[in-house]
Parts: sequence; structure tokens; C-alpha cells
Amino acid sequence: SSKSLIITTEQAFGDKLHTYTIVDAINDGNVLPFHIDYVNTVKEKENIRDKDISAIDREKALSHPKRIEGVISYLLEHFDQKTKRNSYYNFKDRRVAGFNSIFAVSSIPSLKKYWYELKKQIEEKHKELVIATIFSYGANEEDPNGIPIEEGLDCEGLDKTSRDFLDDAIKDYNNTFNTNFSTDGDRFQNYYKDLSMRVKNREIDLLLVVNMFLTGFDATTLNTLWVDKNLRYHSLIQAFSRTNRILNSVKTFGNIVCFRDLEQETNDAIALFGDKEANGIVLIRTFDEYYYGYDDGEGHKDGYVEVIEKLKTDFPLGVQIISEKEKKRFIALFGLFLRLRNILSSFDRFDEEGMRVFTDREQQDYQSIYLDIYDELRKDKPEKED
Repeated sequence: SSKSLIITTEQAFGDKLHTYTIVDAINDGNVLPFHIDYVNTVKEKENIRDKDISAIDREKALSHPKRIEGVISYLLEHFDQKTKRNSYYNFKDRRVAGFNSIFAVSSIPSLKKYWYELKKQIEEKHKELVIATIFSYGANEEDPNGIPIEEGLDCEGLDKTSRDFLDDAIKDYNNTFNTNFSTDGDRFQNYYKDLSMRVKNREIDLLLVVNMFLTGFDATTLNTLWVDKNLRYHSLIQAFSRTNRILNSVKTFGNIVCFRDLEQETNDAIALFGDKEANGIVLIRTFDEYYYGYDDGEGHKDGYVEVIEKLKTDFPLGVQIISEKEKKRFIALFGLFLRLRNILSSFDRFDEEGMRVFTDREQQDYQSIYLDIYDELRKDKPEKED
């Protein structure tokens, strides 16, 4: 197994060679950590981890229409929250709302089912979403270790049903963007290039794939990966890493939503590409830690509830903040509130009744004080001399 191979390599060569791991990259601030949700979509009695269930039965349970419907329903219900649709920022001279995402599935037949269910529910729920898909010959997941088979840019080997489906999906794309692509040779290669550019430009909201775009593709505006396929080790880290490229202060981590139980695979992959402390660095902290506060090596870090308590006690609404020292303390405290709220808003629990503590009105009042003082302090700063 790959684990025993690693041990032998270490015995043969001594310590691991100095590799720049994902842990190093996160510690150096070159990429973001991940927030992972595991969404259970199969009933216990159909537990797909059961060793006695054959691979065929397992795939059958996973591609059951009811499950497909449930996954898409969950995805659409949480889409705005995960991709931060209510947060605006400037990107390439445009004002854009939130980020975009990739949905990785296990095979072309699955992708096809998801595609039609997605279109159906988008129409029923009146969602404004630009969706696209791409795959080619060799896309189906064949390797039992979850190592994706590389896809080329060739549709010639596709069976007629898959190719017709892809041509239909490309027609949708042509209608949206006024382009003229198809599954034929050069026109397909140009579709790949155009699609890649539009994902990077934040013109596509959701891209459905089997293996394409899961390795080596970097789009800073991508922040969420929805996963319904088996991934392990290198391919898992590679796929997750599509979401954690640094962009701006709105994007604080990469979101991964797993519709399969990949927790063990995730922990194994992080351990393999990091060290024993890696989990705490690669994955963001828990909801409770951000909400109630936590202690680390440097002391206590205030949680959301504690920050609000301090704001209400030290800076009650209606009482003017006078000294510059207090103004700076308020700015730091409210800034921390905004950062914590930004992180917590990607946890489902944060939307439960009463979890946000502040009323909308209180938050708006504090926010306008924050903006006024922030502007005032910035104006007072003397210009830096050369």
C-alpha cells in the first residue's frame, strides 16, 4: 500500500526530503485553509461504507433519483451562503457578487442526471445561476483508489448518448455567451479555453465536471467545491486546492461540501502531505471555537459572543466615543466582529434563530459608527514622508 511505501522510503532516505507542503503554504499566507462540510445523503441502512455492498450496488444507491434530487436541493439552498452571494467586491474592473464553484461527480451518467435535475430545480426555484459542464473521453472514474484518470481534449471516443448530451450543454453555453462551440475537434478545444477563461473571470456560477479542472487549474474567484466522488491522497488535496487561492478579505477560506463520507480520506491526505499538527492548520477551527472563543498557545482568542458582549458593554449605542485611544480600540473590536461574522456565515448553524445575537438594526448602527470613525482616523493620519 502507499502507506508502507512511504515508511520504506523514509527508512531508506532518512527524514522526508524538504517538500513545500500545503501546511507550509498556509502558514506562509500563500493559500487559504479549508472549511469542510460532510452532508449525509444516504440512509443508514443503505450505508455505502458497508464492505459487503458491491461497487455496483453502491453506485446504484448513490445515483438514485431521490438522492440526486436531495443533493441538488441542498446545493441550491446553500449556494448563496457558501459562495457569499451577498458580498460584493471589485474584480477586473467589475463589481461582482460572491464567488463561483465547481461540482465534481463520479461519472458521465451521474453528471447527466445532476445536470437535468439542476436545470429543473433552478427553473422551479427561479434561481439566477449560470451553469456549464465539460468532460471528454476517459472521464469516468475507473480507478478504485480514487485517482482520477486524466482526461484529454477529445470527444471522439465518447458514446453517442454522452456526446449528444455534451453538445446540448454546449448549445446552452452558446446561447448564454453568444459563442459557437461544439464537441468537434478544434471547436471543442476552443470551448475548453473559453470556458476556462469565463470561470476565471467569474462569469460562470457553477461548473459540473468529472475530472477536468480538478488539477492544475487556478481561478482566484472559486471558493467552493461540491464533491460527489471518491477522492484520495494527492487527488483529494489537488481537488480541494481549487478553492483556496487568495483573492481578497471577503474570501477567508476554501469551502468543501462533501456528499460522500470522505472524512477519513481527508484526514489521511492531510497527514500525508503535512505533519501531525497539520489538521489544525489545513482545516479552519470549529463553529464553537469561533462562536464562543478558544485558547491557543498565545492565550485566549475572543469568540463572536464575547466580542459582541464587549461592544455592548464598552461602547453602548448612543454614547459618543471621545478619545482617539478608545476610537482605535472600537475599530479593532468591530473589525474582529466583522471577520468572525464573515467566517461563521459559512456554517449552517449560524442561520439558526438567535445565533447572530445582534438585531439587524443594532448591527447597522454599529457599522455606521465604525465607518465614520474609520474615515476620521484615516483622514487624521499624517502623509508618509519619502
